[in-house]
Amino acid sequence: MHTQRYSTVLIALLLVPLAVGGGAPVASAQQPGDPGLEELVSNVFPGIVTDTMLLDTAKDPNNWILYGRDYSHTRYSPLSEINTQTVRRLAPKWIVSFGQLDSQGSQAMAFNGNVYVTSSYNHAFRVDGGTGRVVWRYDHPLPGDLAPHLCCDVVNRGVALYKDKLYMATLDAHVVALDASSGRVVWDKKVGDYTYAESLTVLPLAVKGKIIVGTSGAEFGVRGWITALNAETGEEVWKTYTVPGPGEPGNETWPGESWKYGGGSAWITGSYDPELNTVFWGVGNPGPWDRHVRLGDNLYTNSTLALDPDTGKIKYWFQYTPNDPYDYDGVNEAVLANVEGRKVWLHADRNGYFYAIDRTNGKFIYAVPLGKINWNKGFTREGRPIFNWPEMDVVYDRVTEGIYPALFGGKEWNPMAYNPHTMTVYVPAYSDMSTDYQAKKQEWRRGELFLGLKVMRWTGGGGSLRALDARNGELKWAHSNPMPFRSGILVTGGNLVFAGDVDGHLMAFDATTGQMLWKFNCGSGIYGGATTYTVDGRQYVSIVVGSSGANAENTNKEWLKTHQKGGMLITFGLVD
Repeated sequence: MHTQRYSTVLIALLLVPLAVGGGAPVASAQQPGDPGLEELVSNVFPGIVTDTMLLDTAKDPNNWILYGRDYSHTRYSPLSEINTQTVRRLAPKWIVSFGQLDSQGSQAMAFNGNVYVTSSYNHAFRVDGGTGRVVWRYDHPLPGDLAPHLCCDVVNRGVALYKDKLYMATLDAHVVALDASSGRVVWDKKVGDYTYAESLTVLPLAVKGKIIVGTSGAEFGVRGWITALNAETGEEVWKTYTVPGPGEPGNETWPGESWKYGGGSAWITGSYDPELNTVFWGVGNPGPWDRHVRLGDNLYTNSTLALDPDTGKIKYWFQYTPNDPYDYDGVNEAVLANVEGRKVWLHADRNGYFYAIDRTNGKFIYAVPLGKINWNKGFTREGRPIFNWPEMDVVYDRVTEGIYPALFGGKEWNPMAYNPHTMTVYVPAYSDMSTDYQAKKQEWRRGELFLGLKVMRWTGGGGSLRALDARNGELKWAHSNPMPFRSGILVTGGNLVFAGDVDGHLMAFDATTGQMLWKFNCGSGIYGGATTYTVDGRQYVSIVVGSSGANAENTNKEWLKTHQKGGMLITFGLVD
């Protein structure tokens, strides 16, 4: 809350006007008759994000205060000033350089005319949403020996907004609470050990006074977890391991002591259903990738967990790829939808399938392919895959070639979008790309990569933006692209879909037909999320830009000879 100092606590009523924006202290002079009041100081701050606001995001089109804009993770905004007719007038309004290269996976969060964004290496910014003026920047100190303990670049996915604070998870396994007005550190809590390869890249989730985060590190044989912290103090409220230990349900799916190194990272923000009081959180691949040393289903890897947000207890789950040898990381988001009267979650998985799951009990409804698949022959009635083994198994004595899809999957981590009015899902899918694997036996060593692989190579390219009917998964339209779409997708009430690719193009499509209506070259690959909001009644679209050569570009060793690194936030608006 705002800071106040009193020489006496006996004040019956205090009326202090609070302005939105700025950060300067406002003083109130003592008035005649005040009983002992000698000094009052109140900090002007950019507003408070309440629990009610988080629950009512659908009623507030002007702000973007959750990862998926709402707890259901739809990434749908009803804003329509920018629409199929006006989008041709869309142009950059301002640009903020992060001063950092390497991968940028964040997104702009917007509240009361202020934009909050993070960059690689855990820098956070508050920006004036109308002008791009940087109000403050926070630089989290990172240890010099961090890099060898990171799997997949130095990315950060953004901040959570709650009350008068911002919350950022860090690469050295801290969660930091910042004052939204000034950027000063309110608290800084260590929640993991980066020397054990526990790192945090996730955008935190604020639910019922708690800040929830999940760890990365599966490629180092880390045992994954999800934890909730008290939003005011940073103290741990609960911690749930995604790989069960002895005596816990599911431990029997791990032979011997393989559970100790079982992976199960949880690095993508979950969804929340307030009616069910349930958080839905994705869990990633098991470790090592060599499945033969951990024969069994390896719960709860490659699953979506339904968690009690008050206790962290696992209510139920659905597992997409048991005993996964392909790195089909099941961490991708769950979009909560009500489809023809049925509560479901929608999930596009790296194993190549798009799923609908009953979110009241975790039961399978359907799965449809997003592209070419040859590791699986079909599904049981319960949704369990029927593996194409031994043909497509990953073994020690040969290279298994042409496994479809590649480890990047049918869809990578970048979130899809859902229009609840048309029941249409917009998925940033890969085109047919394959992987070749050969396994090897490997001993686990603390802080070292633990893949269990001798050979890993992939081939192919391209991507597509696919519009699917949420009722049955049928394809409505697809737009093929020379390079994969790797941005978070945005769909709006202006009947537009925004998507960015690794070549650096931000594109706008007609949401009904898939026709591309607008395109802008942002100058570097796009991995961040597109978001939209208003400032002074005008609609803006923001996109985080910046690639490093450490992601899908690795399919082309010459990539950085013709493509540039660069980190920035570009914000677009209509030109009159």
